[in-house]
Amino acid sequence: MDTRTFSASFEAPPPELQPVAVTGWTAQLADPQIERDYRQHRFSEDRRRAMLLMGLAAVVNALNFMVELYAYSRGASIAPALIPPVTGVLLPIMGLLIVAQLSSPALLEAAMVVCAAVAIILRLGMVSLHPALTYMWPTLMVGLMFVIYLYMPVRLATSVGLAVVLSAVTPLWWSWSLGSALPPDELFRGITWLLFANALGFIAANSLQRSQRTQFAQSLVLQQLLSTDALTGIPNRRRFDAALAREWRRCARARAPLSLLMIDIDHFKAYNDHCGHQLGDQCLRQVAPLLVDGVGRPADLVARYGGEEFVCLLPEIGQAGARAVATRLIAALHRAAIPHPASPLGPRLTISIGVASAENLTGPDTALFALADKMLYAAKNAGRNQYALGQLDYRRLAARAA
Repeated sequence: MDTRTFSASFEAPPPELQPVAVTGWTAQLADPQIERDYRQHRFSEDRRRAMLLMGLAAVVNALNFMVELYAYSRGASIAPALIPPVTGVLLPIMGLLIVAQLSSPALLEAAMVVCAAVAIILRLGMVSLHPALTYMWPTLMVGLMFVIYLYMPVRLATSVGLAVVLSAVTPLWWSWSLGSALPPDELFRGITWLLFANALGFIAANSLQRSQRTQFAQSLVLQQLLSTDALTGIPNRRRFDAALAREWRRCARARAPLSLLMIDIDHFKAYNDHCGHQLGDQCLRQVAPLLVDGVGRPADLVARYGGEEFVCLLPEIGQAGARAVATRLIAALHRAAIPHPASPLGPRLTISIGVASAENLTGPDTALFALADKMLYAAKNAGRNQYALGQLDYRRLAARAA
């Protein structure tokens, strides 16, 4: 059994939940791990947006190719003018197939940067082959800039970098392609539009991405609040129920054992009657970290089930490991020497534990919980301050049901 320590500290009262901050200019969650969680959370939706964007680009370029082909058939266009729209159809289709196979936000963002660079080159090439469209470059580039800022599934810093490159390249290209034929006022007007589009796009993208991350952070705080016991600061019954169902399915797939401990503070009603409910609450706050520290592994879950009852879920731990954990928890309470002036068992607070283990997880998870509860009552009936151990046997349950 894994015996790594997992320290936890629960002061009285338990610490309040704090919202996660979002940075101002870069619009990222201040905690790097939560930022990564956010990007992973949005990955499926971002990938769908990227695929939709590429699909639309392929359709638009296909329509443009039909127009170019018609113009070429009438002698109004040249053969090289067909290259950008054909390329604009093939590359988005290839990109769509590649993006569909991506499995991480970082790879998706890298693919989007490459797609944006290709789109800029194709757009400049299209306008270069049609001198009559040269004066439309501010409109075309401003439209592309808003796509970069507001639709591409990339971080704000990446959007800004792409937009800055676009803003620097296009005026230089415009000046080079027209040379002395370009009036200075037209160049100044185009640069002004690009600067305005950058400012407006940045403000809109910053607001959008900050709002999305703030909602995600608030949902984390709410989820943590709903799954945390307000008195002790450890997970509550809601989180335990979800964890039991999840670990049951996972251990069943992996053919791994699963153990559950039901823990009850002995004669806690007498403690409350003698010491008062405020000291009773303080007692629960003292017991909770002792149980968390005594479990030993980060993968294990200690939760308050209700009242003076706690539960401990031990994934991939069999009967021998569960017995060792139960022994360790009883010893931890003994070493803590929490006074219990109204206990018939002695001056110290004690616990009783029902231990249930399952090796072949083929039935419902409720059977494991029922066995742990049964073993808890067996430990109480045997004199308390001890544990009772049970092994879940589905063959016997099936024969009984038959």
